[in-house]
Amino acid sequence: MALTAPIPPFVYKKKNQRLMIFFVPLFCLAFIFLYQPLDLTNTEFITALNLPLRRETTWHLLIILLVLIGMAILTISRSWMTRHAQKQMLTYRTYILWVLCEIVSMAIIFTISKSIVTNEDVFSIFRKVLFTVVLTLLIPYLMCYIYIIWQEKAHQVATLRERLEEDDRSLQKAYIQIYDEKGEMRLSIRRDNLILIESADNYVRVWYFLNNAESLKKVMIRNKLKNLANQLQDSRIVRCHRSYMVNLSHIKVMHREKEGVFIEFGIPGVPDIPISKTYADSISRWLISA
Repeated sequence: MALTAPIPPFVYKKKNQRLMIFFVPLFCLAFIFLYQPLDLTNTEFITALNLPLRRETTWHLLIILLVLIGMAILTISRSWMTRHAQKQMLTYRTYILWVLCEIVSMAIIFTISKSIVTNEDVFSIFRKVLFTVVLTLLIPYLMCYIYIIWQEKAHQVATLRERLEEDDRSLQKAYIQIYDEKGEMRLSIRRDNLILIESADNYVRVWYFLNNAESLKKVMIRNKLKNLANQLQDSRIVRCHRSYMVNLSHIKVMHREKEGVFIEFGIPGVPDIPISKTYADSISRWLISA
């Protein structure tokens, strides 16, 4: 990973910045109350504050105040980071330096706070405070980054799953499955490639073409036309005769002869298909609504 490479935008999204601003101080507050890493409980420091409160209450208020100061620093820093990222690419190097500046800023504020009421050397205080702040912030920072990365990966997986499901639905819409009388799929074909289905006793003959209208194919499947009509009732493959189902998308002409009305596909090798009176009205409605 090159330090000059741009950092993923999701790291500094406003939602994730707010997570950092609230989670890190709350974690630090609990951590400091439990382990007292800043050494603020010593008698000299508490006495120097000279507050008219119990020693324990003074310590609690001091910790809360320092955490609020750290939260304010983090809020200002993350707001500037978001604005900076909108104007200029944020690299790994810039982000690391930014985080170090946050840590050093907090350490300086805590050092000043402690040096005001104690006689200890400022640089000695700063070294101790800086070390403590780094250790205190390391865990919540890492926890936030791990959670942010996990959340982003989960979002990417969910998005990919949705796209795959959408592609699968699109694929299902693009293809038609023809089943035999046992319910086993015998043919899967693009809707646009299917021309018609013809009844042949206990079989059906499926007429279709492959890449173009010249490569006409026919396949026999053991099933009844009535069963296929039920299977394909939500498609544009509709029944026009007791012996035929046709793909409305391929109808070129409907013409009337002495024997009745016929469908013409304009595909070499495909015969004209009769329309019986039973299905004439429904065919006309389908064609008008198409």
